[in-house]
Amino acid sequence: MEAGGLPLELWRMILAYLHLPDLGRCSLVCRAWYELILSLDSTRWRQLCLGCTKCRHPNWPNQPDVEPESWREAFKQHYLASKTWTKNALDLESSVCFSLFRRRRERRTLSVGPGHEFDSLGSALAMASLYDRIVLFPGVYEEQGEIVLKVPVEIVGHGKLGEVALLASIDQHCSTTRLCNLVFMPAWFSPFMYKTTAGHVQFDNCNFENGHIQVRGPGTCQVKFCTFKNTHVFLHNVPLCVLENCEFVGSENNSVTVEGHPSADKNWAYKYLLGLIKSTPTFLPTEDSDFLMSLDLESRDQAWSPKTCDIVIEGSQSPTSAASSSPKPASKVGSQEAEVGSDGERGAQTPDSSDGGLSPSGEDEDDDQLMYRLSYQVQGPRPVLGGSFLGPPLPGASIQLPSCLVLNSLQQELQKDKEAMALANSVQGCLIRKCLFRDGKGGVFVCSYGRAKMEGNIFRNLTYAVRCIHNSKIVMLRNDIYRCRASGIFLRLEGGGLIAGNNIYHNAEAGVDIRKKSNPLILCNQIHHGLRSGIVVLGNGKGIIRNNQIFSNKEAGIYILYHGNPVSWDPVCHPSSSVGRL
Repeated sequence: MEAGGLPLELWRMILAYLHLPDLGRCSLVCRAWYELILSLDSTRWRQLCLGCTKCRHPNWPNQPDVEPESWREAFKQHYLASKTWTKNALDLESSVCFSLFRRRRERRTLSVGPGHEFDSLGSALAMASLYDRIVLFPGVYEEQGEIVLKVPVEIVGHGKLGEVALLASIDQHCSTTRLCNLVFMPAWFSPFMYKTTAGHVQFDNCNFENGHIQVRGPGTCQVKFCTFKNTHVFLHNVPLCVLENCEFVGSENNSVTVEGHPSADKNWAYKYLLGLIKSTPTFLPTEDSDFLMSLDLESRDQAWSPKTCDIVIEGSQSPTSAASSSPKPASKVGSQEAEVGSDGERGAQTPDSSDGGLSPSGEDEDDDQLMYRLSYQVQGPRPVLGGSFLGPPLPGASIQLPSCLVLNSLQQELQKDKEAMALANSVQGCLIRKCLFRDGKGGVFVCSYGRAKMEGNIFRNLTYAVRCIHNSKIVMLRNDIYRCRASGIFLRLEGGGLIAGNNIYHNAEAGVDIRKKSNPLILCNQIHHGLRSGIVVLGNGKGIIRNNQIFSNKEAGIYILYHGNPVSWDPVCHPSSSVGRL
């Protein structure tokens, strides 16, 4: 673009009228034109992204009022995701001719609705060929028998979401299919709206109401921008499934069940889904190397100097004691034996649990409490926790930790713990990202060697958020869990995994409940303003609890009883009320 040409502002106004293919062609002219097309992010690319009826706001449903960092990148990710289901189409839809060239068969578009080519979905499917597109025009389509998908097709609702309703039970027997812009309801003869056992299914911008969806390995699924109202998603032995930017509302049971170890058999879509996941921004934190230098000199001196921290330990007649990484006998009070670890941590015996009505109310606690002042040496320049740690606090509640409490950031913890880093980067089983679970019974249930990863989700107004049992593993990064009627996260029967960087607050029971040989790694979470305890460990529960902010809970910060045996160091329990009791 020559310097003597039109002003850039005028070029932007002209290019704002171009459609997507023309914008792509213009970006290939030269470097200056490429940069000019990129500069249309907040204008033309925003219009294209929001004007697409098959796509919702990139930050829906958790932050629909927050603009993405790049509208062009958001539009690109949506476009790439919408094409995943056809990645295996190149070889299948081309045919060998007598000539030396390969000829691609053109996809047909079949119209269904009053006054169109077909009256019902079933009749259109009977005439469909590979990768044909079936368009359902506004109306309610009720199928009286089960629909079997034998060839890969794309089924799309015409118009706005909600104008096309499909009452059917669909069983997928083909390698791939895509369904978009539809409202699904169960047929009268089956609660299952959709089933697949080996193929790949992709749902975009759909609503599901009062039914079930079932995916069995080696089948895979990709679900984006969908709403599930009282709908249960069953994932059995799936090697990889992606649920992203979805809303789960009013579940009478679990919203998502992940059962069984991921299948060793993988279909064609596995590698494409894995590549798509790796190409999207990660939820792992980035290290702010200049944070410590931005502090004033006094704050920097405090970060380097030895500090003391008060921990209140409640007396008990229980024979149980908490384990530390390097325990030493310290003192006895009555029948209580307390232990102080070499790194300054304190373990003690405790009475009843804070889960299920087992914990005391705290009215007569002062008579049995002992106060210890423990000192520890900070090992290096660690950022002092501030308001930017894991997200905003509760409205009206300020987070003001004492200056003596110095912790590693999540990034530092992951860098020094290779096993934790491997867990954080792993993708296996089911990936649930940027979803909203609200106003129901359960969120995610992982059982029988299941694997699930949850990133950037919101769980609110549920009975519980996540339940992990029977040798299953979960990875939870930067989720918000609040206002649960029971505990936020349950781990039972040797459940484990990584729980890191989450904001867990205002729950009726414990923020994290660990029992029956479960052994999770709990790093850098905020667990606060709970109506009972922060973390409960009992019944041979284990776990590593490290670098967490646990404060303003009505009962204990960490409750250990009934043969609970966690390893806890760098304890940070904000001294308020009875918080800080072990």
